[in-house]
Amino acid sequence: MFILPPWRDIYHTYHTDAERTQDWNEAVFTYNKMIQTNRGYDYGLVEVPKAPVGKRADFILDRIKRN
Repeated sequence: MFILPPWRDIYHTYHTDAERTQDWNEAVFTYNKMIQTNRGYDYGLVEVPKAPVGKRADFILDRIKRN
């Protein structure tokens, strides 16, 4: 399972919109809970690196092709 960590450099603390409704602290809390929950079900997690969108997409596609 792919997981994308919260990324402070691209997150505006007080910015919310239709896609991002959480503040920074809530985003970090949610991320940590997602890790805890998924590991509890023995799901393998693959953290997507903090990189430009194209590189993130390439990373994911490369991992999918290898499996």
